[in-house]
Amino acid sequence: MNLDDLEAFSAFAECLNFTHAAEKLSISQPALHAKIRNLGKNLGAGLYVKEGRSLRLTLSGEKLARYA
Repeated sequence: MNLDDLEAFSAFAECLNFTHAAEKLSISQPALHAKIRNLGKNLGAGLYVKEGRSLRLTLSGEKLARYA
């Protein structure tokens, strides 16, 4: 598990918004999305789902957010 990816996920989990989390981390939105996708792939679990225009953490994402 990459600590940069974990930090990126933590920022995302706080606001559930890629744009705001990317701004908070001073990285691009595509870079943030790639970090979170990598983390989910390495863990073998989806970390969030899109519901309409909203995002929410999956159970795995919630557990990881508490750890992060």
